[in-house]
Amino acid sequence: METSEVVFKSAFDAVRFALCYSSQQYGETLMAKRLRGDSTSQGMGLVGLDGAGQAGQIRREMWEMPDLHLAALVARAAPHDVPCCCGAQCCSGHRPNQEWRAAIAWLTDASTAYVSGFSHYQVRRAIVERIFGSKEDLQDIAERCGAHRNTVGNHNTAVRRWLEGGKKSGEVGVTQVAWSAIERRFSDLGLLRTEAAA
Repeated sequence: METSEVVFKSAFDAVRFALCYSSQQYGETLMAKRLRGDSTSQGMGLVGLDGAGQAGQIRREMWEMPDLHLAALVARAAPHDVPCCCGAQCCSGHRPNQEWRAAIAWLTDASTAYVSGFSHYQVRRAIVERIFGSKEDLQDIAERCGAHRNTVGNHNTAVRRWLEGGKKSGEVGVTQVAWSAIERRFSDLGLLRTEAAA
């Protein structure tokens, strides 16, 4: 791949592009490209086979990472839901993104090792979802899961420290390690905009 084809501002932009790239997108015809006056695709606006190829390359690099890091990347960058056009009366136009849900489930299972005492699966899952964008507060989690608020608070502290690190202690979390690793991979491949190019 030539570095002049596509560069992203950050590793997050590249991962988000790959995770959001729809298999339902179709390539432009040669005539459409010609009428538009552009025979090459650049930046995050890639479509068709160019976009699919770029998304595939990014995903391949992600799949080379350990499962823990892959789950952290998907949980942070994948949309929580995807469009749905099933036409059923109950359809809201969206359905849960199974890729995001699988990443959340993987991280929830792995978080067991980081909480002490009684480990409550539903509480840990709600906390992992909260870390990655859910708006539910800790009190609501405690009430919904039938858990004591101290249990929820303790789980939140432990899981958050594992995933995000500790600001006071300088401890590095799983998500920082994962993003640093994928950023190095993308930089080595020339997928990221350098300071000189920016």
